Amino acid sequence: MPPDNLLEFLRKCGVALCLAGETANRIPDELVAIADAYGVGEVEFLVVPTGVFVRAGVEGGVTVDFANADGPPLRLDQVDRLYKLFEQVKADPIPPAEGIERVQDILDAPPRFGAVITVFGHGVLTVGIGLLFVRDGRALISLALLGLLVGVLRLLAERVQVLSLALPVAAAMLVTVLAYRYSPELGADPASLLIPPLATFLPGAALTLGAQEMVTRSIISGASRLVSSVYVLLLLTFGIYAGMQIAGPAQAIAASEPPLGVWAPWVGVLVFGVGIYLNSSAPPRSLPWLLVTLLLAYGGQYLAGQVGGGVFAAFVGGLLIVPLANAVQRLHGPPAQVVFLPSFWLLVPGALSLVGVTGLTGLVELSGTGRSNLVTAFLTVVAVSLGVLVGSSLLSNVTATSRLLTSRSA
Repeated sequence: MPPDNLLEFLRKCGVALCLAGETANRIPDELVAIADAYGVGEVEFLVVPTGVFVRAGVEGGVTVDFANADGPPLRLDQVDRLYKLFEQVKADPIPPAEGIERVQDILDAPPRFGAVITVFGHGVLTVGIGLLFVRDGRALISLALLGLLVGVLRLLAERVQVLSLALPVAAAMLVTVLAYRYSPELGADPASLLIPPLATFLPGAALTLGAQEMVTRSIISGASRLVSSVYVLLLLTFGIYAGMQIAGPAQAIAASEPPLGVWAPWVGVLVFGVGIYLNSSAPPRSLPWLLVTLLLAYGGQYLAGQVGGGVFAAFVGGLLIVPLANAVQRLHGPPAQVVFLPSFWLLVPGALSLVGVTGLTGLVELSGTGRSNLVTAFLTVVAVSLGVLVGSSLLSNVTATSRLLTSRSA
């Protein structure tokens, strides 16, 4: 029978992986690899988004225990430390008691950057996403201010529980009121200013991972993620609808300056990468790797979009993310998950989902355009999840083939 402190260590590792955004079908593989490093083979795992079940063989039967995965998602610096700890444990196991303390230290670690830098980073990433959506340079000022405001709200929500419960609604309502009342004076369409400041609320990764888990038959985990994601989208939609009612009819849009050039989205990717680095407290020396991964993922998606349209571009983007992230890790960059998670924001299906839902907020009946937006959002989620699934399968096959050839040559 495995010692109790080893089982506790495995449970804590599973909880940390849940908070790191790992999929339910991959977490057991990671935990089994850690258990194998300790010479324990009679342990099985069942993972759901809210916790980890551990089943271990004991004398005369089995024991089952559960660890609850409650807590905020891990920042990128925490994800970096977590996966580096796992690699160390696999190569040279440490005492389980020490492992428990180190995992807890990672979960309790403060951000690398202070509150001011974190809020500033949110403003920067908002401008970066805005460059993908708007073509009026004056609108970027509004986006920067809205991004800073939402960053402050998120910071306050970490300290005030009541605000944290209603944060998506409050942020969406405030952004909508300000956008519809003041942005037309800058020549910007108010609707185009809603997505970038609220992008960090959009459950794009959860939608995609949920769809992927459904495909891989992790039904409980996948359904839970999808339901939770839809609920967040409904909260955002309600906040936008309420904000539109408070703001009243949109003002006439003033004459616009010449639009930004084709360079804008590419600069937006770089600006977004810097914003994510600051806002999510990415680990040291990870910024160049992050920017390269984002540019390559966006470049592949852009080229695919020129050939086959948006849904095909989403599939190609998902297909590229997995090998790109693993290539970064193999080239002695940060762990794959550190660059994998931010890349989702370039493919974020939640953005399309929000566009589809917000298109209905001012209408009594579901219009043809609204139905088209919702169908496009659904297809985009499926396309990204299938791309990630195919990319993961191809990478696994290549890795297995490489190991087989290496063992034969040895």
